[in-house]
Amino acid sequence: MARNDDGDAKEAFITINNIPVHFSEDWNTGIGGGLWSTGLAMAKYFERHADDVINSLNCLCSEKQQNSDISCKSEGVSAMELGSGNGFLSVCLLALAAHQSLIPLKQLVVTDMADHLSLMATTLKANPHVWDKLTVIERTDANSGENEIENKYDGKQTHSVSDQTQSNSTPVIVAEHMWGKFPSNKSPAECNDINNQKYDFIFGTDLAYRNSLHKPLIASLLHFSHQHTVCLIGVTMTDTQPVFFDLLTKAGFRYEKLADHLLEKEFTGSNFGIIAIQRR
Repeated sequence: MARNDDGDAKEAFITINNIPVHFSEDWNTGIGGGLWSTGLAMAKYFERHADDVINSLNCLCSEKQQNSDISCKSEGVSAMELGSGNGFLSVCLLALAAHQSLIPLKQLVVTDMADHLSLMATTLKANPHVWDKLTVIERTDANSGENEIENKYDGKQTHSVSDQTQSNSTPVIVAEHMWGKFPSNKSPAECNDINNQKYDFIFGTDLAYRNSLHKPLIASLLHFSHQHTVCLIGVTMTDTQPVFFDLLTKAGFRYEKLADHLLEKEFTGSNFGIIAIQRR
């Protein structure tokens, strides 16, 4: 069991792949500081169906290998969380990837608005047993992206953890991303690398709860995805209007709602959904 700075044992909020995940809400940060029901639904899906998620990501890796000259074993799967808010789901994914042999996760980028970066970093730093290197990229000028600082942290190499997590060395980056906005006034070499990559797995929850968010969100999905990218988006169906799915289709995506039996009973029915999205 992990311990806090005072040496007291910390109780896990949830356990994924037999790895504890520690999390505390902070609503003072804003709406992203708490754990919404759909976020918990996806976390429970990761917990209860860890083998299925691992197998799906490994299938994605194999598909990449078949369609690329780059060896999947060395390249691995890259992942991005959109609208993270608090970093909780990214820690859950890292717990799934605790063994490099289970998911060859080569990189995880955790994104949201600038005012949520601190809480996202706090959550990740509370779980150093699931990552090796953490980089938090922050702007020094809130009105300009010109000046950025990178704060770097060491994870499990400096903590006493079980052998269970020793083999995964996934680098984690926490950075700002505003949906639909990408650097255009700099060369690719000068832009932050996260904005110039395609990711294999994109995930997030409660992202499309306002109609005004639909087009920017879909723009980011298009920008960061390639032909084989798998997107897993948790939605509250009462908040996410049908127009979002119409726009997804028009943008060239296909989507499918995961079957209810894959979710915990409290999340079944018409109110919640986890949607798998891919380019057509």
